[in-house]
Amino acid sequence: MKSTAQVVIIGGGSLGVSLLYHLTEEGWTDVILVEKGELTSGSTWHAAGLCSNFIGNMTVAKIHNYSIELYDQILPKLSGTPSPFHKCGSLRVGYSELEEEWFKNLLSRSKNVPCEFNIISKQEAEKLHPFMNSMMPE
Repeated sequence: MKSTAQVVIIGGGSLGVSLLYHLTEEGWTDVILVEKGELTSGSTWHAAGLCSNFIGNMTVAKIHNYSIELYDQILPKLSGTPSPFHKCGSLRVGYSELEEEWFKNLLSRSKNVPCEFNIISKQEAEKLHPFMNSMMPE
């Protein structure tokens, strides 16, 4: 292993891997990525397995959306290897009018990212996740 490099990237989550990819695309060759475990196995706020588009900050939402596209489409196309990235989506439940208004705000923002975002009924949520029934107030 090298002891020096022009750039050392610490962390092999989605941002670290993306940074390494883009630097090498720009022609950088003296770049090292250091990861304590295996790539994309992190647990930070933006670890590769936690790329949710459901976020209020537009800049971070665009970073998340691009990360998903990079892992799921761009890199597999370039490498000829199918993506192991698993998109499972998320389900968030609002219990108040204030939360409903926040979801409507996020729905509007999602169109600018762009990312898929839907507001669904209690009944639709229960169909997607049957165990939620006891958690959903009337």
